[in-house]
Amino acid sequence: MKLRYLFLLLLAFSGTLTAQTPVVMNFDTLPAFSLTFGAWSTADVDGDSTYGILDHTFLHMGDPMAFICFKPSGVTPPMTDTLIQPHSGTQYGACFASVVPPNNDWLISPQVQLGNGGELTFWAKSYTDQYGLEKFKVAVSVTDNNPASFTVISGPSPVSAPVAWTKMIYNLSAYNGQSVYVAIQCVSNNAFIFMVDDLTVNPGTSGGLSANFSANRTTIPAGDSVLFTDLSTGSPVSWKWEFAGGTPDTSDLQHPGYIVYNSPGTYNVTLVVSDGTASDTLTLPGYITVTPSLPSQMSLDFESLGDFVLNFSPWSTADLNGGATWAIMGVQFPNEGSPMAWICFNPTATTPPMTNMAAHSGVRMGACFSSMPNNNPNNKWLISPRMYLGANPKIDLWVRTYDSTYGGNERYNICVSTTNNNPGSFTAVNGSTPESAPAAWTLKSYNLGAFSNQAAYVAVQCVSDNLFIFMVDDISITSTVGVPEPERTWARIYPNPASGSIYVLVDPSSGGKSRISLLNALGIQVREYHPVLAGGQPAMLPVGGLPTGIYFLKITVGEQTLVRKITIIE
Repeated sequence: MKLRYLFLLLLAFSGTLTAQTPVVMNFDTLPAFSLTFGAWSTADVDGDSTYGILDHTFLHMGDPMAFICFKPSGVTPPMTDTLIQPHSGTQYGACFASVVPPNNDWLISPQVQLGNGGELTFWAKSYTDQYGLEKFKVAVSVTDNNPASFTVISGPSPVSAPVAWTKMIYNLSAYNGQSVYVAIQCVSNNAFIFMVDDLTVNPGTSGGLSANFSANRTTIPAGDSVLFTDLSTGSPVSWKWEFAGGTPDTSDLQHPGYIVYNSPGTYNVTLVVSDGTASDTLTLPGYITVTPSLPSQMSLDFESLGDFVLNFSPWSTADLNGGATWAIMGVQFPNEGSPMAWICFNPTATTPPMTNMAAHSGVRMGACFSSMPNNNPNNKWLISPRMYLGANPKIDLWVRTYDSTYGGNERYNICVSTTNNNPGSFTAVNGSTPESAPAAWTLKSYNLGAFSNQAAYVAVQCVSDNLFIFMVDDISITSTVGVPEPERTWARIYPNPASGSIYVLVDPSSGGKSRISLLNALGIQVREYHPVLAGGQPAMLPVGGLPTGIYFLKITVGEQTLVRKITIIE
């Protein structure tokens, strides 16, 4: 058996399979602001001048160019903005927007002799999404490095680069045994800066049997799952997987499906494949990173808060410009006129009660009163706790302008930060123009897809300029995290979410004595059941008295085991 672990160079002496030499570009060995990258080539097909950075200068700024070796600390003055820093080291490849869009800029590898199971990996991000996310394609040429010779392998539509550094992986198995050039083509349309770093073309092995696999995600919160897919070449007939820290922790299936990780940490993944004669092993150390569990959904309807309080814990607030706030003529309430960001406002509890204002639902809402001159415009923040935005994240909220006679409708932004809850760390998801709140309660929805599968804070920022009262209510931030339920399975679990009891119903052929464990998000068993699952009758499992949150139900009947994610609510 031959092992591919960290010592790839030893494979040249294994006598069975030979490792090819990876082609790497991390930009740190190049001169700062260079437009040439050694053995790697570039092509500026659009040929247009590029945008610079306001209040900063650097070599070649504004010149027509494809990619530049960008060093933020070498700019005059140096740039400390966290969003423009490299993935590693001090430099990276940057593609600045063409003044006449769209971009058509290429970064092309030297010619690489591929073995089996080669792949291109690199880290990419958009500097900002203020002008839209950067767009790129990945392409391969088997003839030369002329852009016209390349075939796109990244799909029919350009790929969007998130605003956080994200690892991109493209399998090159379709070109096994061929000499190729691999390229990244920036096709952004009037955005700003497309950033790439730590590129590697891994040619794979020259032997016939090669273990290889991929995962749909490599960083997840505790209690979430990873989908593994076999990419091995050489016609294997058997597979043995080991998932350190995973549930289950082994599998003999070619494609083992979803593996749940319940405890924070970094974990190796190993795959051994065999064709009946030879075998090959691939171990990726620290391949899966599991972060502490965070909620994937968050809401705020203000009903559980006290009347007129300024503290919305666990949500936080920030009033950056400060100053006393406008009051409501003929009405009194606690904290009236005080410097404040947001107040939990109950119109029915003012003195006298207000009859021309009402919450969207219930009796309370969030109200942002305009600061008085000279503290305008508002820069007031309502910020969620840290949460994990899974698949299809979005925020829904109801907004309203109380009175537009003081200069028009209230203005606001929806913002996200992946670092901390400091207002300076947030990026507006609604673009460069603030949103307008209508005069009647209106539901607004914002897609947070650029931050999928990331820990983040979500904020509502009021930016009204000397208006009156911006009103919000029934804020809901949602995303999907967990193990998708198969279309068919031998056990049915309902309801989900559950309150009080869960019911388990199995196919008649799967009935009999069983053991069922209920695990919390950290993998700790909190309940155990031993019902008889038979006769097509569901078994009732009481879950009352447990804290609300995410749990995992592990069902074992005979030789069959099934793990399903459930949510327990009040």
